[in-house]
Amino acid sequence: MKNPVSGQSEAEPMDQDSFVREGPGRRFLEPRLLYLIREKPSHGYKLAERARELPFPGPAPDTAAIYRMLRELERRGLVTSEWKGGGSGPRQRIYRITPEGTARLEEWLRALKERVALLNRFIAMCEGGG
Repeated sequence: MKNPVSGQSEAEPMDQDSFVREGPGRRFLEPRLLYLIREKPSHGYKLAERARELPFPGPAPDTAAIYRMLRELERRGLVTSEWKGGGSGPRQRIYRITPEGTARLEEWLRALKERVALLNRFIAMCEGGG
């Protein structure tokens, strides 16, 4: 699928360099946020709280990094946002996933499953099973 903003295809297969750069190198922020927004559109602070609860290795992402990633996801057309509220509390920017964002999350799932399969094969080799 072509991103209407960048003109790039957002669901292209993820190569090893992209996986490392965008996955462990960035604490898997992109797939974390896409998943959370798909499950329940929300504002940045709530997404930051929920992102820390997901089972990923390493330190939890800091709030500033989450907000930078949210802006990047929106710039790339993977999420949209709109301002809500303001009545009894401050206005909040609510993020929603786009069809391109859903396709990108599916690509992340495929790439993660491939890495898990490779790791499982290596573990089996080390344990003498293959």
